Amino acid sequence: MTTEAGAEIELLERVLLRLGCAETDEKLESTVAKFLPPVILKINSPHELVRTKVVEVLTHIKRRLTSRGQVKIPVEELLNLYGAPESTTFLKNFAIIFIAMGYSRLPLDNQAALVANMVSCESELEDYQDKLFTLLLPILGDIKIPEDPAQRTMFLKLQDKPAITKSFLSFLLDVLLLPYGITQDHEVPPGMSMYSFKRVVAHNWRAEELEKTKKGIVRFICSGVFMDLEIFPLLVVASADTRFSVATPAIAELSKVCTMLDFANPAVTAPLYTLFIGNQNKMTHRKQSPCCARVRQKILQYLIKCRGKSINVPKGIQTIFDSLFGTNTNQKCKVLSLQFAELMLKDGPHEVISKVSKVILTGIVKITGRECVEPNDVQNAAYAALAQHARSFPQDVNQDLKLVLSCFNSLSTSTIESQASIREALISMATAFAWKATYVTNAINSKSNETSVKLTGQQQLLLAMLIDNAESSAQIVQNVTSVFLTNCFPPHYAPPRYLLLLIAGERNSLRENVTTFLYGTSKKDHVNFDMLHSIEHLGSNPIDNSNKLLPEQRHIVLPSFSDMMAYVNEMAQKRIKKNTARILVGGRTLPFSLEAYEEIQYYLRICLWYSAGIKSAPGNEKYVKELRQHIVLNYNVNDENNALHQYLLFLQHSLEVKRSESNLLCLYDLLNAAPEIFAVKQIHLLEPLSNSLRDVSETMRVHVAQVYAILLAFGLPDDQFDQEVGKCLTSFSQQTLEHQHGWLLVLGQSLNRKIEFLLRQRSMKDFGKWGIFVDTIKVIAKMLSETQWLLVSAAVKCICMIGKTVQIPNVHEEFQVICNNDKEKLAEDKTSTKLIIFERVFQLLCTTSVRQKIREEAAKCLGYLAIGDGAYFSLRNLDKILSLVKLQKDAALNIAISEAIVNTICGYDVNVGPPAEDFVNIHCNDDAFEKFLNSLLTLATEPNQHSRQAVSVWLLGVVKHCSLRPSVLNKKQLLQLTFIELLSDDSEFVQDVASRGLSLVYSLSDANGQTDLANSLLDQLIGGKRKVNQVAPNTELFAEGTLGKTPMGGNITTYKELCALASDLNQPDMIYKFMQLANHNATWTSKLGAAFGIKTLSADSRLKMQPYLGKIIPRLYRYKYDPTPKIQNSMITIWDSIVIDSKNAIEQYYWEIFHELLENFTSKEWRVRIACCLAVRDLLKRPNGLRLRSEECKPNATSSSLQKISEGMDVDEVPEPELKELWYQLFRVMDDIHEGTRLAAQGTATVLGKLCTVAVSEEHGKLRSAVATSVLPFLLNEGVDHKVGEIRNVSLKTISDMIESSRVNIAPHLVTLIPCLLKATGELESLKLSYVSTRLGADNEAQEAVDSLRAEAAKSHHTMETINKCVQFIEYPVLEKMTPSVLELMKTSVNLGTKIGCAHFVCLITIRLGKEMTPLVSKYLGACFLGIKDRNAIVRKYNASAIGHLMGLAKDQSIKNLFQKLDELYMEQPGNRAIALTIQSMNKRNHEMLKDYMDNVLPLIFYAMHEEENMDSKTNIEMWKDLWSDINTGDAGIRLNLHAIIPKLEVSLVDASWSRKTQAGNAIHTIAVRLGPRLEEAERVRLIMQLLSALYGRTFQGKGRLLQALASLCKHLNRQHEICLSIIEACMREARKEEPHYRILALKALGDVLELLEADRFEEVYNMIWYLLEMKDLGINNLEDEDEMFLVKDQTIDERNKRAQILNNLKEVVWETLGKSWPKHAIETQRKFQLLFATHCTTILSESTRPVQVSLLAALTKYIERLYIFDEAAEFSQLSEVNSEKKLKTESQFMQTHEIIVKQISTDVLAAVSLAAALPHTGLKKEALNIILVLIKRVNINDKQTLTVIKQNFESNLEHFQRDSAPEVRCRIKDIEKKLSNLN
Repeated sequence: MTTEAGAEIELLERVLLRLGCAETDEKLESTVAKFLPPVILKINSPHELVRTKVVEVLTHIKRRLTSRGQVKIPVEELLNLYGAPESTTFLKNFAIIFIAMGYSRLPLDNQAALVANMVSCESELEDYQDKLFTLLLPILGDIKIPEDPAQRTMFLKLQDKPAITKSFLSFLLDVLLLPYGITQDHEVPPGMSMYSFKRVVAHNWRAEELEKTKKGIVRFICSGVFMDLEIFPLLVVASADTRFSVATPAIAELSKVCTMLDFANPAVTAPLYTLFIGNQNKMTHRKQSPCCARVRQKILQYLIKCRGKSINVPKGIQTIFDSLFGTNTNQKCKVLSLQFAELMLKDGPHEVISKVSKVILTGIVKITGRECVEPNDVQNAAYAALAQHARSFPQDVNQDLKLVLSCFNSLSTSTIESQASIREALISMATAFAWKATYVTNAINSKSNETSVKLTGQQQLLLAMLIDNAESSAQIVQNVTSVFLTNCFPPHYAPPRYLLLLIAGERNSLRENVTTFLYGTSKKDHVNFDMLHSIEHLGSNPIDNSNKLLPEQRHIVLPSFSDMMAYVNEMAQKRIKKNTARILVGGRTLPFSLEAYEEIQYYLRICLWYSAGIKSAPGNEKYVKELRQHIVLNYNVNDENNALHQYLLFLQHSLEVKRSESNLLCLYDLLNAAPEIFAVKQIHLLEPLSNSLRDVSETMRVHVAQVYAILLAFGLPDDQFDQEVGKCLTSFSQQTLEHQHGWLLVLGQSLNRKIEFLLRQRSMKDFGKWGIFVDTIKVIAKMLSETQWLLVSAAVKCICMIGKTVQIPNVHEEFQVICNNDKEKLAEDKTSTKLIIFERVFQLLCTTSVRQKIREEAAKCLGYLAIGDGAYFSLRNLDKILSLVKLQKDAALNIAISEAIVNTICGYDVNVGPPAEDFVNIHCNDDAFEKFLNSLLTLATEPNQHSRQAVSVWLLGVVKHCSLRPSVLNKKQLLQLTFIELLSDDSEFVQDVASRGLSLVYSLSDANGQTDLANSLLDQLIGGKRKVNQVAPNTELFAEGTLGKTPMGGNITTYKELCALASDLNQPDMIYKFMQLANHNATWTSKLGAAFGIKTLSADSRLKMQPYLGKIIPRLYRYKYDPTPKIQNSMITIWDSIVIDSKNAIEQYYWEIFHELLENFTSKEWRVRIACCLAVRDLLKRPNGLRLRSEECKPNATSSSLQKISEGMDVDEVPEPELKELWYQLFRVMDDIHEGTRLAAQGTATVLGKLCTVAVSEEHGKLRSAVATSVLPFLLNEGVDHKVGEIRNVSLKTISDMIESSRVNIAPHLVTLIPCLLKATGELESLKLSYVSTRLGADNEAQEAVDSLRAEAAKSHHTMETINKCVQFIEYPVLEKMTPSVLELMKTSVNLGTKIGCAHFVCLITIRLGKEMTPLVSKYLGACFLGIKDRNAIVRKYNASAIGHLMGLAKDQSIKNLFQKLDELYMEQPGNRAIALTIQSMNKRNHEMLKDYMDNVLPLIFYAMHEEENMDSKTNIEMWKDLWSDINTGDAGIRLNLHAIIPKLEVSLVDASWSRKTQAGNAIHTIAVRLGPRLEEAERVRLIMQLLSALYGRTFQGKGRLLQALASLCKHLNRQHEICLSIIEACMREARKEEPHYRILALKALGDVLELLEADRFEEVYNMIWYLLEMKDLGINNLEDEDEMFLVKDQTIDERNKRAQILNNLKEVVWETLGKSWPKHAIETQRKFQLLFATHCTTILSESTRPVQVSLLAALTKYIERLYIFDEAAEFSQLSEVNSEKKLKTESQFMQTHEIIVKQISTDVLAAVSLAAALPHTGLKKEALNIILVLIKRVNINDKQTLTVIKQNFESNLEHFQRDSAPEVRCRIKDIEKKLSNLN
């Protein structure tokens, strides 16, 4: 041994000696603190003996310390040794032993101070590190975290130690994952590895301990020590905990953390993936298993939020499949995993997912379909994921047709809940199967002349499947089928079109959608035939529909007619052969339903016309020649496969079953185009068609007549034709009206067709001598004078058709015509037929009573007559028509007259065209035309509105169709001036017509003339210039109905009528107002007319209009939003015609338009202001959205705008002055006097707010800062505090949305924003709810319910939502600045919403800042305390909650002051629930803090819970009791806090308030009952003395509670105590009070006191109360005055019953008191009253009521139990000896023997028993049996005589007792029988 080693061993021996000499804990602690670290340090000695000695010393120390739990160990020094770099493992081993032993012995503050050292001192040895971490677990929840955020982050000093941070958090995560109740014997729980399980399970925690540890962990990680990203996984796991105390705070923290996390960061989701699927570590003991389903469910909720790079595809797939098919899952997990799959397919990396997309698809498909047993919500989620898969990866879906088939099968059999999701999936799949051609080209095969479409095998199978589903009985299946048909095949492919037509015909609900796809519009009468194209004539020009968003903008490609017809015919033949497909109608078989037939026929008709090369609506007479050429080229009657032949047969089949408009029009097309080909073969249809001529439908008769006439004219020979017409004429007069109408149409059309045919054949037939023709004309002419308008209309049509073909034969015949001067009188005229027809037709045109349709036909008839016989009718027509110019006519009639004029002048039907190119009308030469034109121009200057309308239409027709005539070319200037004048007309129709006329004149003018015309129109558009018209008395200034009616019912339209009205009203100046209004109207009509003119000019010469567009477009853009519908619609039409590309034009002239609108925002005319608002709204809502000046480096168009803006207002130097100016102008208009203007401005402001919100979002970079800087200050300064509510609403909503989009920019404005929002919360409250609350003021519960709704509405208002968003940006300096404003609102605001909002804001800010706001807490506490004194209960409730939040942050003195104020407030307002709610909120949120202030809070709670209960206070008392149960631990709490409770009660007992004294009495009674003997004597006496003092004085309500408390305190009181006498005297004194109710309570207390104290006061009590038993009526014995007696007798029955009930209650208490006061040990008193008491009881029993009888028997029972004479030692001699010293005053029976007394008492008692037994009352029987049982026990066993009497009495009454079946009675009987049997 070396010297050095010896010295060290010697030192160790000394240490060992010192340890052995340490006899006390203090010495041992001092020795260990001094020597333990050096000894451990010696373990590093190189000498083996030294190390051995060290181990010996350490072993001794450990043994000593193990048995001394209070001895502290120098942990800090040991930690320093442990963490030293030179420390060896051997040293660390011993150090950690003593660290683990000593750490828990340290005070909590010392433990917390060492936390940082404990965490950071080990980074290599995991086992040691885990031990250190384990030591920290119990105190994590109690560690006081620094308030400063910077200090919090530095608390653990782990900034440069990420590995330790990771290990520590991993350890905490393992603890959070540990299930409750698990031990080391269990298997490794889910989510943990073997290693992690072993290191946390070593403690064998009980469930409660583990819960507390987890709560501490959650509190610690939520304190801000770690970054949000680091604690996120721990919070997710904690939120899934099964204990609410752990999960609730974790969920609350998660809601805040999630707002700060970037879910696109892979670091956020990586630990979630690991938790979900495990870590797959190669080391078995560290291989982490997947977590449980409950945690997985939480993880999936946050995985669904991930975006971009945070979507890990491999782990995501594993997550999905494990959730769907793994064992550790549940239904919710499956739904969430499918939602995650949908997210991954949508937002995940497309290239990566595409490699595994088929795998995902396979997994999704497995849980769909009819065989799947998953619940509906899982399958719905699967179908939603499948839909997303089809959208994102269509290549996977379109290769698997079985999937589509499976979905279709599921769709048809699934429940309603699943159909929507399956439909969505199928619709998404339809896009995957979409036809791949980018555009449709001409696919005509030149050799076969047929279109061809080549389908793949997959598409053919798909089509076959769709064919099966197209006729499904389920509508939703047909709906999805139609989607596939519209997307998956080329548009010109016939089979899909056929199936769509079939669906449209069979399903009305789908017809609109199918029609929209087939024709581009949902209504067939709205089809734009210019957008239709046939595949046969498409050519090589592509059709691109990619940018056409609306169906009306799509180009529709039609299939070839031949292909379509061939397929329809093929399917029709197949369906005829199938019994299930064919349909029987009227005994005939059809392949389709009638509705489907019509759909197919209509589509085939369009295909036929377009296949013929015609681009027009079917039936257009202009293109009949083209259709005829197509038919001639393609029709082959001998070919059964010929499309036209099949089409004809198809129509025939339909016509034979039922005639309809569709099949008749289709057949008419063929017959009209090629009658000589089809008519003869369809002659068999004459018979069925003749029956339809009498159809009730006029339209049907017209169509039938068309077909019938062609068949008659072309299908029959001439002689047979004449014969048929003759038969018709012969039987015409005998037919019904409808039949006459039909045949009349047939006559006219058949003769027209026949004559046309003969003229084409160049027949020399003299039509004037054709008898049938002449006779027909006579019949038709007669029909013109018929009274039936139906026949008149048919006659006019016949004249039209015949008159334009041939001259009317001029025969002389008698007709009856209506005279011009007397319409009711008929006259005979023998003039020529021509003249009669002309006059009659003209008369029909002139007569206003004639139907409008007939008048139009009459006008056209005149023109057609001039075509066939120009020499006779041309000049007559022109002269007669000019006479109609001032006749009132509508636009349609003027157009018809215009058509007649043009036909008359031209000599041919202008709708069809000239018969030859060199045709000249010799009957209307240039001179006649010029004369007529001059007349029109002259009439155009007249002010008559009917004349101006007629002239404008007629002139337009003349210029359009006669533009090459010399008169028109020579009068171009005059025509231009005329049309310009007509542009200023009030009628929009006239303006439109004039503009069209100007367009024609413009096209005829030279360059200079066109320029002058454009400038003139532009000036009129901008300024509204108009020539001043002369005003005559009859000049019409307003349209009829514009100004209403006069008081007499007349019109107010002309100048004369306006003057008359002004004179009648005695207001001459009104005429000037009317004229001003008329001039305003004229200005606008002038602008509108100019716009119409510009429209037409621009349509003709757009290039020449370019210089003017900069002025025209801004004005037109504003005009088209005019609130007047007619002006708006007109301007929109004009805009569409002028502007080719609206989008580009608006972008090009954006700043000009913007400036135009800003300038006119505050125009003096409200219609202009509305137009500007609507125009700005539409300008902002365009696809490009808000256009900013910051986006343009040097915007050329903004310089003038900016200059004018700066002139309009003082614009600050903001990045976007135009935007700020727009808000400024909108706010001005929102305060407009005109309601419509305000509403329009409000809508525009809402749109602008949304756009500003988008502009400040993160994706806009620097622009968002410019917008926020420009808009936010203005909204805060001008909008939030604005006097107009709508402006405040818009401002607040915009600010709220902008905060959500751009967070950082709001921080500088929070000081102003938060108070404004809080104030606005109340001002924006619903007035209806406020009114309802006020009206319900009398009903507190109803009012509180309404106010609760108001509070919830205020919390959910967008102002509070905005505040919620702002709270996360509030720091302490900001709060400090805004605090004065917030406090002012809290103290002075009268609005409930503001009060609620302020309280809620306080709660939010306390959660946000925590300890940081401690300096301000006292101020907020004061404001909230005022809130709990508010009149409104809901306001008090919310302020109570706010105080609960604040208390955790308040200083000690503030807390005590608050409790004192609450106590004082309770004394002032005991019914204020807010006090209990405040303490409840403190307990809920700061339970641990409340434990430190029990002395302050418990007395109040205990006192408050003893308030006297009534209907109003019941709820409050229950709340106080619940609060006591939550805070206190039971009776121990009363005992431990009695030192604080008693002073509170003493103060209340001396209070002047009776209710407080009563409440104190209740509390003392509870103390006495609950504590019982545990109540100390001194405290008991102290309370008794206070009660005795409080009992002095008058009687008050509740005073009985003091007596009750006094009695309860006597239970365990020392009977020898001097205070007992005072108690008895006090009770006796109170029992003498006369008030009945109080006396009842006093007597009860007196009886209890005497019984408990065993005092002998029976004689006094007896003498005091016995008289009460003899009273018959309450208080009647004391009445001496007869008047008082009379008042008593005059009481009502209820009052008497009430007094009787009180008296009975009093008697019950008297007996109860007598029984309790019967002395047990006072033999003298017993001897004196024993016989008297028994006798009186028996006497009074029969006279008493049942309750009194029960009480009497109970008293008798106590009397017998305590009767001394029954005792064995009580002999008569002894009694006499005892009483010999005193002389009895009232007795004479002192010589009686013992037996005699017993017998007498027994006799009296048993008599009472017999009486009670005979009464039918269970209570009486039970008490009677109790008496017998007590008698048996008390009577001496040797007293056989008395026992025999008792037995006889029992047996005699046994029958009565047995009649009662009550268990108590039967039980007593058995006991008595058993006793009696034992005596025998």
